[in-house]
Amino acid sequence: MEKLRKVLIINFILVLIDFASKQIIKHTLTFPFFKIKVIDGFFNIVYVKNKGVAFGFLRHLDGLPRDVFLIYIPAIIIVVIFVYIIFAKKISKFAFWGFNLIIAGAIGNLIDRFFYGYVVDFLDFYYKNHHWPAFNFADAFISIGTFFLIIDGLFKHKG
Repeated sequence: MEKLRKVLIINFILVLIDFASKQIIKHTLTFPFFKIKVIDGFFNIVYVKNKGVAFGFLRHLDGLPRDVFLIYIPAIIIVVIFVYIIFAKKISKFAFWGFNLIIAGAIGNLIDRFFYGYVVDFLDFYYKNHHWPAFNFADAFISIGTFFLIIDGLFKHKG
């Protein structure tokens, strides 16, 4: 029961951070061209409506195919990972945090897709004319969580 409580608290806090940051962006920046230069030549805060997944992939899908790939499959993955974390008899700290970060990121983006039909992205890193696609905290959580799982897998002692 303690593990369930910990997982719920962690995910609530992470999803709240993601949700609050997106609400601030939605209500302070004017779509689509307003940006705040934070570090000139390196980092801006922007407002991008991403209708796809990473890098805008699948943004042209509509109807049922869109819902399947962008809402139903992520929702199922969230449930599967959540159940795994709760019922795993033994889970490393890296895997525990990695899975929680992935769940929170997926929930954060799923909330946007469900209510708005797009994900709010706002972190814009670049060098000269080369921009990394804009992303949000949920995307960062997923990326960091995946990194934690890779580290866990590489350094797990078998035997």
